[in-house]
Amino acid sequence: MKKLAILLILITFGQELYSQKLLTSWSQQDIENYTKEMYDDAQKLTTTELLAKNINDDSWSLVFLTLNASVNNYKENEDYLIELAKQITNVEGTKLEGTSRLIIWDRIITGDIIFEGKGLVLSNDLYKVGGRANQILQNLTNKNFGYVNINSTKEELTKLQENWLKYLSDKVVQEFSPIEYPNAKIAEVSSLNAIQALITSLQDNPKKDTITKNCLQNVYKLEEMPKEKGSSASYCNPDTYTYGYLGMLFGDEKIDEKKDSKWWLDFWTENYNKLKWNNDLGIYEVGK
Repeated sequence: MKKLAILLILITFGQELYSQKLLTSWSQQDIENYTKEMYDDAQKLTTTELLAKNINDDSWSLVFLTLNASVNNYKENEDYLIELAKQITNVEGTKLEGTSRLIIWDRIITGDIIFEGKGLVLSNDLYKVGGRANQILQNLTNKNFGYVNINSTKEELTKLQENWLKYLSDKVVQEFSPIEYPNAKIAEVSSLNAIQALITSLQDNPKKDTITKNCLQNVYKLEEMPKEKGSSASYCNPDTYTYGYLGMLFGDEKIDEKKDSKWWLDFWTENYNKLKWNNDLGIYEVGK
C-alpha cells in the first residue's frame, strides 16, 4: 500500500498566478485552442472591444485572452476599470468550451468542468459575465472585495459592485478575507466546496475516461492502465490525484482502497454538515 507522502511530493507545488492558485502544475500551453496569433490579435483590442468581448466570450481560451490583454495593456485605465465594475451585476452566462485543467469547484460539482487532478484554480465563476469582470478587476488592481460564484445573489453582486466603485473613486473599502485553513497541506483543496467537487469528480463519467485514455496513449503509448501497482501511468487517471487529496484532507496515512467513489459519496451525504476543520492537525473531522 503506497503511503500518501509519496503522492504529496508530486502534488504540493503551487504558486500565485493571476491572483489565484496552481494545483500541482499549469501553464498557458494547457489552454485548448489557444494560439500566438490569437494572443497577438487580443493585444490590439480597445477597452470598448474588450468590454464587449467579456460579455460574449464562450471558451476558456477567449476568457484568458480578455484577461491577459487587460492586464498587459489597461492596468492603469480608470475608465476601463469602472466599466468592468458596471458588469459585476450582469448574471448572463455562457457555457465555456475547452476547459481542460481549469478548476472552478462549483462548475465541477455541476458537471460543467471535468476535474483532471491539477490545473489553475479560480474562485470566480467565469461562466458568468460578472464573474469574468470581477476576475479581471482583481488581477488589474490586486484587490479582492469578494467573489462572484454560481450562487451569488442580486444583493451580494450589488454590494460587490458598490465596493469596486467606491474603491475606484479613492474611498477606503475593506477587503474580503477568505476562509483560512491552518496547517492545511494543500489550501487549494481544503474548502468544503472543493471536497464536494472532488467527491463528485470520482463518480463515473465517460469524459473522464476519455481524458485517461488519451493520456495513456499520448504519454505512455498504452491502450489500457497497467495492472502493476505504482506505475506512473496511474496519474493519467484524475482519480489517482483525487483519492490522494481526500485521504490527506481526512488524515489517512495510507491510501485506503476500501474508500472507493461510492464510499466517499455516502460519506459526504451523511456527514457534510458535520465536518469541522482541526486547526492543529490540518485535517477535517466529523463533529457531533
